[in-house]
Amino acid sequence: MSVSALPESVTTALSRLSKAQQDVLASAPAEMKPFLEAQFKMSQEQQLGEWITKMMKGDHEQATSVLRNIGG
Repeated sequence: MSVSALPESVTTALSRLSKAQQDVLASAPAEMKPFLEAQFKMSQEQQLGEWITKMMKGDHEQATSVLRNIGG
């Protein structure tokens, strides 16, 4: 999978709340729900950013390895 394919496949998966998060929201007082939803969204965005960073780092390391082997 390439980084360009991430927005469709990964963000769709991360945009859904987990069962545990849904349970927390269902049992939370009404005044806390917007805060919790924002917190869950921020956490999901952070996970996505970390995942993209790891993918790009892996691509970079692979390219660097190829260049070292060619120059070698």
